[in-house]
Amino acid sequence: MLWRIMPQTDPALAEETVAADESAVTAEFIEFLKAASIRRSPTGVMKRFNQGRHTGCVEATFSISDGLPADLRVGLFATPGTYPALIRFANAASATDREPDIRGMSIQVRDVHGEHLTPGAATQDFVLNSHPVMMAPGTKEFLALLRAMEEGGFARVRYFLSRPRAAMIALAARQQPSCHLDIPYWSTTPYLFGPGRAVKYMARPCAPSASPRTHPVTDTYLRDALQARLAQADGCFDFMVQFQTDARRMPIEDATVEWKERDSPFRPVARIRIPVQRIDRPEREALCEQIAFNPWHCLADHRPLGDFNRARRAIYAAMAAFRAERRAAALT
Repeated sequence: MLWRIMPQTDPALAEETVAADESAVTAEFIEFLKAASIRRSPTGVMKRFNQGRHTGCVEATFSISDGLPADLRVGLFATPGTYPALIRFANAASATDREPDIRGMSIQVRDVHGEHLTPGAATQDFVLNSHPVMMAPGTKEFLALLRAMEEGGFARVRYFLSRPRAAMIALAARQQPSCHLDIPYWSTTPYLFGPGRAVKYMARPCAPSASPRTHPVTDTYLRDALQARLAQADGCFDFMVQFQTDARRMPIEDATVEWKERDSPFRPVARIRIPVQRIDRPEREALCEQIAFNPWHCLADHRPLGDFNRARRAIYAAMAAFRAERRAAALT
């Protein structure tokens, strides 16, 4: 594990920089999310703060490709095979599909055994978004963004006026796809791929867009499109990795910087198949609300890297437990 407290002249590949106040910022982040979640949902079911409105959860298979080159046969991808998986598609913040938004694809690969970073876990979780970069470089700035968004009004305007790069990313990231199955998703943050190597992940549709555009756009058009597609045909994504090849142009600690494919192309390592199925069953709806994803549910070879991911370890666990406590209280 490579760590450093103060920046060096020439950072190494997969090398992290830990700020002195990182733990305090993470604790502050958790308290903000809890308070904001209570304001949003004072009673009843407590939704996720981010990606609270799901489009649907689908059963899938995650198949490791046969004949991978030696440099790709690492961790989960070391041996060809097929794993069961569950995927949750969701909107980042919008209350209706009418609003352009960032879309999410969270993947839980099941029955994964080996050296896990979370004791008792037997999954490999991947948390992906429909835009290759985040609006903030790290956790502290992302907390400032969320505070401004939660306050709304001039606070939101002031935030983006003072941070034009964040404003440009926000505009570029908001979209209205035909269907969740038609667009690519990126991890936006890096992960180990064995000792001393870092990658970002991507899930790319196996074929070009297959869903007709809905006119007019309705409040539930994405859910309707996903349901219609999976009633007739399988969905398919290629799961890919992109290696960090230059520590300066492809930073670990700045999630607003895209790792360009001209510097390092994405390489396929697995295929996701989503078979024909119904997504509107009550038990599937309940699962979609209750399931929790955490990128630290992973093998040691794929340890999350960077400020965002280090904070996620505590934030995701704390908020999953917080929502579970609310559900338990509602049942008593």
